[in-house]
Amino acid sequence: MNNVLHNLGNIPVTAATLRNVLPNRNSFAHYISSKELSGEIIRLKQGLYVVSPDVSGKPINNLLIANSLYGPSYVSFHTALGFYGLIDDVVQTTISASFRLNKQYDTPVGRFEYIQLPSAYYPIGITQAQSENMPFLIASPEKALCDLIIRTPKLLFRSKKDVITYLEDDLRFDTESLSSMDISVFQACAEKGYKSTSIQQLINVISQ
Repeated sequence: MNNVLHNLGNIPVTAATLRNVLPNRNSFAHYISSKELSGEIIRLKQGLYVVSPDVSGKPINNLLIANSLYGPSYVSFHTALGFYGLIDDVVQTTISASFRLNKQYDTPVGRFEYIQLPSAYYPIGITQAQSENMPFLIASPEKALCDLIIRTPKLLFRSKKDVITYLEDDLRFDTESLSSMDISVFQACAEKGYKSTSIQQLINVISQ
């Protein structure tokens, strides 16, 4: 039994997957409950589980969990910027974007927040990254920054100075990285009309 769970690693698995790989049982629900109680598996939500690190030998990876917990979604906002090393602040909540309604999950492995984005804007700048050789969807650095701008209440850039102040003072953002960013992603976001003036000011800072 533990060999089967060990082989699942730290990838979130559904109840259906567990039913297929675990030994046949007359009462599967009771069997899974017993494994929860023993701490061998962790329930993230109804029907979704992850194997305990003590059994899998791998640490829990919230970036891998985030895509599976609520979707379609991709990791973004402060979490993505932290993943890329663009901000130093450690954000305890794993924050993702979705075109579905806002959602929050408090799980035994941490809090996951999902912020709704307009469906026409949502697909821009989504990329695939890897953690421990496993892929997950995440915003590009440019898209993560745009997501943060359009979903931060009352945030409005009227000048390049406003942009620099926000990046350096509020985010403590690595502004030296701006020169290597892909302006076309910012332009694509601005064209959708959500805080386009603010995003254009960001483009102006990068282009100067």
